[in-house]
Amino acid sequence: MPNDADFTVVYDGAAIEDGTIDARQLAPTILGLADLIDETTPLATDNTANISLRVRSGFERGSFHILYEIAVQTGNGFISLFNSAEIQSFNSFLSLLGISGTLGLFQLIKKAKSRNASVVEIEHTEKVRITFDGDAPLDIDKKVWKLFTNPRARKAVEEIIRPLLHQGINQFKIRRKGQNTLEVNSDEAKHFIAPSTHENEHINRINQRVVVQSPSFKEGNKWKVFNGANSIFVTILDRTFNAKVQSGSEAFRKGDILEVKLETRQWVEGNELKAEHNILEVYSHESKIQGELL
Repeated sequence: MPNDADFTVVYDGAAIEDGTIDARQLAPTILGLADLIDETTPLATDNTANISLRVRSGFERGSFHILYEIAVQTGNGFISLFNSAEIQSFNSFLSLLGISGTLGLFQLIKKAKSRNASVVEIEHTEKVRITFDGDAPLDIDKKVWKLFTNPRARKAVEEIIRPLLHQGINQFKIRRKGQNTLEVNSDEAKHFIAPSTHENEHINRINQRVVVQSPSFKEGNKWKVFNGANSIFVTILDRTFNAKVQSGSEAFRKGDILEVKLETRQWVEGNELKAEHNILEVYSHESKIQGELL
């Protein structure tokens, strides 16, 4: 395969300064990229070939690099990308994802910043005009829009970016031909979380004071808090707050009061009303020793 078939994914941050990464964080990212390629291939090749992912060696100290190679396969097996039709499919694939540096799926998600878009078809072209609230209209490839609205593709992207949601990993890059074609920092990572596929979902965000009933000092675990009416389990998505918890720089105990931005998502599943709660930001923390709650 020619060098044009190579690209590198880079994770960077204090947690991986020695060039290593927790395998439990890495494995889902590789599988996520493989899933994303599966979703992109039919659009890039018009179902005339299969594009697969190979992981090659290539690590640099100070950050974690994964060198990938793209292979195109037809009925005759793996082929080099010298045939004009295969070159066109390969270039289309790189463009759709944004690996080549064009406005592809990764760049569109970054630009969207979790906002919904209105869509207007542009007649007699392969473009779609979309508008994010507060931004000027943007013309993009219809196939990029299909990926943007594809739940499997979006979930795959979430898995690729997920390490940035963990303390100590603060940057993700895609690098091709020695140039960074995409950069995502930890503050932007939340925008890469896949949209919910729940039907008739209602999302409510409010600023509220909650009382800590059961804190969790293991990253990713839910906290139990009391919101004045009910005890609820919440996922805390505030990276700064989580860093304080993990470092032990601030003490948290039962009875403490947090002023937060609380997000509640509700949806109907079968005949049941479901809900999940996320703390998006912790504004203040009051240490108070209280008695048993409810």
